[in-house]
Amino acid sequence: MPPKKDTTTRAIKILGLYSTLIFSGQEYSLTRLATILRCSKQTVLEMIDQIELSHEANIESEIRCGKRWFRAKTPVKRPQVSLDPAAIQHLLLCRDMVWHLLPETLRSELTNTIYRTTVLLQDTDQRPMATKSMATGVTKGKIDYSQSQLHLETILQAISGSKVCKVVYKAPYRDKPAEYHIAPIKIIAYHESLYLKCWLVPDKGEAKPIFDDMRLSIHRIKDVQGTERLFEVVSEAEDQPERSTFGIIEGEEFRVKVKVAPESATYIRERQWSADQKIKEYKNGGLKLEFTATSRPEVISWVLSFGSQLELLEPRNLRDEVRHNLEKMVDAYRG
Repeated sequence: MPPKKDTTTRAIKILGLYSTLIFSGQEYSLTRLATILRCSKQTVLEMIDQIELSHEANIESEIRCGKRWFRAKTPVKRPQVSLDPAAIQHLLLCRDMVWHLLPETLRSELTNTIYRTTVLLQDTDQRPMATKSMATGVTKGKIDYSQSQLHLETILQAISGSKVCKVVYKAPYRDKPAEYHIAPIKIIAYHESLYLKCWLVPDKGEAKPIFDDMRLSIHRIKDVQGTERLFEVVSEAEDQPERSTFGIIEGEEFRVKVKVAPESATYIRERQWSADQKIKEYKNGGLKLEFTATSRPEVISWVLSFGSQLELLEPRNLRDEVRHNLEKMVDAYRG
């Protein structure tokens, strides 16, 4: 099948060329610009001439290693914005920490947006330093969010405009997807996954919350459509920080007590499991940890992940569930 004909207008291509040069702070070869803009090298040269005729941009060029390179100088007239390389590096740090959670399109948009801020630096020579990546996020059992790109964009627009969404959601314990009308509040990143904090609202009429603390896994959303229905966000609910208890699933709070072997004590001691946690040190190097949780399944999974290094003491009924899980595991390996 032949490639689709490029119907982009000349004006749009000139704007794209100008944006590429002025916002990236990087130099591009003539060949590379022609590839990006999907046009001939001669067309690129003509567009550069038109940009320079406006006297609003100064584009430098030089021939190096047999290739012609272009770079835009920072405009003389710039807004009075205080920005330094460290501030841009902090933005990159945040980007890199969640890089593995983002679909490819969002990665590109985020990177381009950050790079555009370098045009506000006082010294253009600081651009390479400001855009140097210094961190990375590593995960096990990565979720592929590439299919959630459009869903995320719709959700973010709805959050920004305080608009109700209609979502089709497939919970793991249901045979078929269910349809909900929700008021999206914010995106939550938790344990290498993305969740949507939202309110369940009526299908029609005033969008008052029926249940004001739903958590939907983004990758389990099968469809999402924005509506024109508005909901009022109570400032306390919007600005309230996440509850400092153990677990992403909200439920009735309960106290957990675990006994930790010396080999895992340092790991446990260095982390906060709830805001009201208590630690009792043992002479052998182990410890007892007590904290508040809201999710029984998450506590069970967490305890089992430590193997013999951690023993659940309380609550007793949850201890029985852990023992039942261990018995099933032993039976599986005996087989």
